[in-house]
Amino acid sequence: MSIETGPSASASAAEQEPPEPIVCSCCGKVTAQPRYAIFYEVKSFIVQTTRSAIQGIFCSACAEKKAFRASAITWILGWWGFPWGPIYSIHAIFTNMFGGKQPPDINARLAAHQAWVFAVLGKTDMARAVALDALSITKKIKPDKAYARMKKALGYDVTDEGAEIRAQIEKLLELIGSAGGGNRLKDAWGLFRRPFYVQGVVACVLFGWLGYAIETAPPSLPPRGPKPYVASQESYAPPRPAYVRPANAPNGQPWPTAAAYVNGFPHIHTNGFSKVTVDNSQNDSDVFVKLVSLDGPNGFPVRAFFIPGHASFTLDKVTAGNYDIRYKDLSSGSLSRSEQFSLEEKRTDEGIQFSNMTMTLYKVRNGNMKTYGLAEDEF
Repeated sequence: MSIETGPSASASAAEQEPPEPIVCSCCGKVTAQPRYAIFYEVKSFIVQTTRSAIQGIFCSACAEKKAFRASAITWILGWWGFPWGPIYSIHAIFTNMFGGKQPPDINARLAAHQAWVFAVLGKTDMARAVALDALSITKKIKPDKAYARMKKALGYDVTDEGAEIRAQIEKLLELIGSAGGGNRLKDAWGLFRRPFYVQGVVACVLFGWLGYAIETAPPSLPPRGPKPYVASQESYAPPRPAYVRPANAPNGQPWPTAAAYVNGFPHIHTNGFSKVTVDNSQNDSDVFVKLVSLDGPNGFPVRAFFIPGHASFTLDKVTAGNYDIRYKDLSSGSLSRSEQFSLEEKRTDEGIQFSNMTMTLYKVRNGNMKTYGLAEDEF
């Protein structure tokens, strides 16, 4: 846009061909406040995330539709890629909610051109209002300091683009004159309009629901054992608010003074030859241990014994079959179980071959057999 000043400016404007007005790239209508805007939509699928820019020169009504559509696609399809899906989606939703990205230098020139069109067409009141709108946009233009330094280093003159556009608009306002007053256009692109409130409400509802779902989600539990477990009938102490090491075994019997079976608990599966040694020599804590049979429809304890810290205990004459070890750290109250293992017996010409295995307990649950956390009702 080039603005002439001087005595012949009005005559020149009347004689020249009217310039083409800027129209909305969607509906094709002429608007007094065209804006170049960029909206974003995000689509994701597992590890692939694409972010597309929806850009053009829009009237405010078409921009509103573009923003709604881009945000709706992002809400539905944007989250399902890792790691960029959620990051890009949040950026796109908030950018669209605040009216998209609107470069002020481009939009100041668009408004100035539209003001010039109205001036040439003789609509001076509209031209003046649009020019004042363009002048207010130039106040948002920030100089690109990095680009300016680079141009200066290469020997080029550094100009203030915002000042240049303001000078052209002021010349246009001088040409139009001040007759008719300084009426201003209503800002059709203001922040607090329907798109902001609608998208803001949707964002608040969905993020609020997500936060509520996380807050009220049930706590995760340790993995269940390989089979349903039926505990022996024992008289347990009532639950306490904080763990306190029990003075006696759960059935009321005193703890042995050394590694040994605990009186009153089942002592079965004793017609075999296999041996199982539980080594607690790496720990300071005493443990209460159960050998659990897994051969029936339900797991059930067949031996229960106590091992003090820095000691071990060997179970002998154990019947062949499938078992696991379950134990309680009497210092902390934590419960653990081993992975399932098998004890085998085989008759040969030389006699009976049988299993003789050792399970070492470590505080870090990293012994010679893998261990898992255990729920209270499975001990």
